[in-house]
Amino acid sequence: MKKYEIGDIVWVKELNDKNEERVNNHLFVVIDDDGKIVPMEYFGFVVSSNLSKSKTNSKFRYNEPISKNEKNKLNSDSIVKCDQLFNIPKYNINYKIGTVDTEDLMRFLQAYNNYLNEKKD
Repeated sequence: MKKYEIGDIVWVKELNDKNEERVNNHLFVVIDDDGKIVPMEYFGFVVSSNLSKSKTNSKFRYNEPISKNEKNKLNSDSIVKCDQLFNIPKYNINYKIGTVDTEDLMRFLQAYNNYLNEKKD
């Protein structure tokens, strides 16, 4: 059985991504897994409370807002950075804190799709 589901918000204490970028002490929104019944890897976007990097306040137009609520259990309104997909081995995930609403998840995936389409052009 899968431990984490698409839309879960998880805490990752330490992560080195494929590009050797260290992303420590961050939340991620899980958007996919490796397709196995018991996934070895998950894929997700970084969640940040740095609202100065929201798409309305900065050049980062694929940073989607997410409001804190009972379901996602965020401590503050935040942004989801939808222009960089991270590969997260399951052993790097410390725990789940909450889940995003389906509408938010669809918005994050659409922003990522828009980013990929723009990158192709």
